[in-house]
Amino acid sequence: MGACSNWQMKSLILTLLYLAKDTVHRWFTRVSSPLARILVVYFLSLSALSALGSYAISTKLVRDKIMQLGGDLVFATFTPADEIPSAMPTRQQINDLLNADSYAVSIIGSATMENRKTVSVYTFDFCRAGQFYPLMAASGIPTILATPESGIAPGPNSVTYSAIRQPAFVRIMPEDHPLMRVIGSAGLIVQPEHLPPSLNKDRSTQQIIIRAKELNSSEDIRRIENYLRTFMRLERRHGSIVSAQRQLEEMDLMLSKQTQCRVAFCVGISAIVGILLTALAGMEYRQNEYIYTLMKSFGIHPVMLVGAFIVENLVIVGASFIGALATFMYFQKPIVTQILKLGDYSLTLTEIMPEVHLICYTLLGCILISCIPITAAANRDIGRVLK
Repeated sequence: MGACSNWQMKSLILTLLYLAKDTVHRWFTRVSSPLARILVVYFLSLSALSALGSYAISTKLVRDKIMQLGGDLVFATFTPADEIPSAMPTRQQINDLLNADSYAVSIIGSATMENRKTVSVYTFDFCRAGQFYPLMAASGIPTILATPESGIAPGPNSVTYSAIRQPAFVRIMPEDHPLMRVIGSAGLIVQPEHLPPSLNKDRSTQQIIIRAKELNSSEDIRRIENYLRTFMRLERRHGSIVSAQRQLEEMDLMLSKQTQCRVAFCVGISAIVGILLTALAGMEYRQNEYIYTLMKSFGIHPVMLVGAFIVENLVIVGASFIGALATFMYFQKPIVTQILKLGDYSLTLTEIMPEVHLICYTLLGCILISCIPITAAANRDIGRVLK
């Protein structure tokens, strides 16, 4: 048994070496065959990467523009319709139900700063204390949250509201902070336990801003809007809801059209590469069919013959695609800015990876399809070939 096993192993190794040597020999004696495959796959892959890359960049441009305008935010203003006090949804409730973060404040009046600038006065529910306290002064005094564009200097200040002058502290916040989209360039935040008795928080206008943690389509924003409308109806409140849902729907429509174009593009590549690989593989197999049939008569399984052509095409097609990908990544700046006219944008390998996967799956399908006639020929009866 041991000697038989060693003989089979040696036979397998020798067969693989012969098939590899035969493949390399065919490449050098008929250079046009591998060269045609390399050039066709290279230029088609480069064209596909350029086209699909332009789709990815245009989608990135639209998405970035929408996000700069607050596309992942939903802003709502509520006014109680009766004297029954009701609290806003908590941060935990919104996180559990909508997978989103939120800030909610109540507008309770206005205040005047030292420079006679007027700012709105906000407070918050006790359930959101852990969210707001880190933003306020350590001493607990009223805090003015301002953006750099407001021109307000950070540090100690004073404000007058409800006819009372009190010390305050100014903290500069990033412009893109969700809370600053609610209160504007500057606003005074007062802790609920420090509110003057004359200010009624329960009858004040309340505002909430919700940011989706994952924004994949307009459906994510629509779900948040439906939640807020249901809250308004059940709590008997008046108000308004503002979001970028319409722009997101337009982006979804653009993405659906791009998907159709991507599919059509890949079908075209499949047709061209598939026909080329099938024709060349069939031609080369017929030229060596007599030798392959003799190998079959000596006990070589047809799977090894078909596998040799699969490996050959994988090497050629894979090397051509890697070369096309490297060319695109290196020259994408002039391709994108000069040829596609999409501005000074570029894609990272991570951003273009979905397109890379799509093209790889397309080329792999072409390789497998091209082996169908080889499989049929390799399984022909030996007597019909050697007669």
